[in-house]
Amino acid sequence: MTGLGALERLGRVPQGIVRFDLGRDLRAVIALLELGFHDDLEARDRRWLAELSTLSRAGPALGWLMRLAPSPSSGFDGFVCYQDGRLIGNVSLMRSSREVWIIANVVTHPQYRRRGIAFALLEQALDSLERRGARQVQLQVRADNLAAHELYAGFGFWPMNSATTLRLAQVRRSTRVAGPGSDWALRSVSGRASWQMARRLLARSGALDRGGPTSLAVQALEHHWLWDGLEDWMQGRSRQTWAALVEGEYRGLVSVLGLQRQGPHRLDLVIDPRWMGRVERTLIDVALQGLAPLEPFEVECEIDARHTTILEALAVAGFRTVRTLDRLACDLDAAT
Repeated sequence: MTGLGALERLGRVPQGIVRFDLGRDLRAVIALLELGFHDDLEARDRRWLAELSTLSRAGPALGWLMRLAPSPSSGFDGFVCYQDGRLIGNVSLMRSSREVWIIANVVTHPQYRRRGIAFALLEQALDSLERRGARQVQLQVRADNLAAHELYAGFGFWPMNSATTLRLAQVRRSTRVAGPGSDWALRSVSGRASWQMARRLLARSGALDRGGPTSLAVQALEHHWLWDGLEDWMQGRSRQTWAALVEGEYRGLVSVLGLQRQGPHRLDLVIDPRWMGRVERTLIDVALQGLAPLEPFEVECEIDARHTTILEALAVAGFRTVRTLDRLACDLDAAT
């Protein structure tokens, strides 16, 4: 392995595994992602890569600009692998919390696969994170990617949960809300007391410790009405949350993130385990009705694959299953 050295500082092409450098590597990483994930890329993924490609044209100037930004330890980092002047491997690292990091974009050039490159990149990444004090690393992988599962198991990754991504092509403006049952009422969530009940619901459902990036429902719970609200306004985002109220407690909750500039809109459902199958339809309907006046983007949600009643209710509402991803975790203090 080759670390950052004199050749890199002089701008020459490195050899072996080195830390990701924005100005030097971004364009080649984009090309590698397009090649390596070609079959899994959707239209919005390609738009995102195209925007990054435009940014990458700044080349070395971009790298110098980013040197004015916080260090890699602030939340984003990664490693790349060069061989014979070509970038052939990549792994990206993103901070999720103080002690938890996310691994993403693990990819090797098709012509260089099965040579241990992904293994070496992961080894370097995990060593780097352990030195920074990370306690756990998480990642997502397609449930049917057996080779990747075998690779990650070799590093001690264990299964946390599985999440199914669903998508609705477009919200129907004629969406009508199914009436709540006789034993519960529909309420908009606002005010301190409402959010205290929402927190208790999220705790009962396991949504507060399910792992991975913060869910939309948890984001709504932690949302600061002034600072976060100002950022949402500047970014063209709107948030709404509704709940099923039963005898002073929430038994189900739906949060939506509406976008004015570029989709998809997002939706998140949290249901009390004892109320599964009883409140989903109404909560989904009211969420879609709230999104109807916005731009006609797709609506996307990610649901625990074990929650079949929620998945069935979304299917009835017109959502289609896109993919199921397994979330894996590696506890660095226990890794060998």
